[in-house]
Amino acid sequence: MKICYIVVSAFLIIFYPRQLTHLMCFGRHRDKNIVKSKAAYWGIYLFWTIIFLIGCLMMGSAMKVNSTMDKLVYYFILGSDNRDCVELGSEENDEAYISTYYTRKEINESFLFEVVQKHEYAYEMCQLQELIIKKQDERWILYLNDEVMGYVEVKKGFLIKEFCFVWDRQKIDQRRQLYE
Repeated sequence: MKICYIVVSAFLIIFYPRQLTHLMCFGRHRDKNIVKSKAAYWGIYLFWTIIFLIGCLMMGSAMKVNSTMDKLVYYFILGSDNRDCVELGSEENDEAYISTYYTRKEINESFLFEVVQKHEYAYEMCQLQELIIKKQDERWILYLNDEVMGYVEVKKGFLIKEFCFVWDRQKIDQRRQLYE
């Protein structure tokens, strides 16, 4: 699917802006010279290239093969709403609960603890008040009573950073049952 997206996008971005620009500047049969300025020609070409580029990015975002448009939207949401982070969603598998976020802020222990506190359900239900977050190599490790509860993966991007809380499912379920 990704190869098909790349081929179609390249075709749309390279071929159609040129065709539309020639149509607007030289007429349907290329027998007229409507736009005489090279600057105007290149301005029209650039306009159509940007339009098709944005359309292809939106198409890739809808097909879940390219997340560039999503990251731009989240970047503007973080800047306009003065939020610290945006949650992308949660997923779970047999081994872990995973929560993914985007942020523009610097990631440190206090910031990560604030994010954990905002999840009142997990924070209060599992009694995570004594959670300790320490950095080891490239990961942040989540400790609770000297037991590893999970870790945080950080991926640095161009405009924003993505970080994922990966909680050990077995240990979280044990704590949840303990405090219910």
